[in-house]
Amino acid sequence: MGSPVLRLVAQRVALGILLLFAVSVLIFAGTQILPGDVAQSILGQAATPEAVANLRRELGLNDPAYVRYFHWLGGVLTGDLGTALTTRQEITATLMPRLWNTLFL
Repeated sequence: MGSPVLRLVAQRVALGILLLFAVSVLIFAGTQILPGDVAQSILGQAATPEAVANLRRELGLNDPAYVRYFHWLGGVLTGDLGTALTTRQEITATLMPRLWNTLFL
């Protein structure tokens, strides 16, 4: 009697995980096709090409997009959401105070 219910719950959980994966791929792909260079935006227009190249290497922006995505996904699965590119702050540290307020509501 409990088997159909467990199967339904398992299907919903699996579909939820698949949906989260699909949404993360779409958002990542969407950010990759945006015009501009993140390193240039961080350093500004007066930055030297060497400084931009160094920052791109430091941030891993020279790697192919799929490598960056799977690196990010591996971090997410281990609880590391990464670092914001523009502010260089840990995303987890930024989200935690807001997450508590959201859960409280």
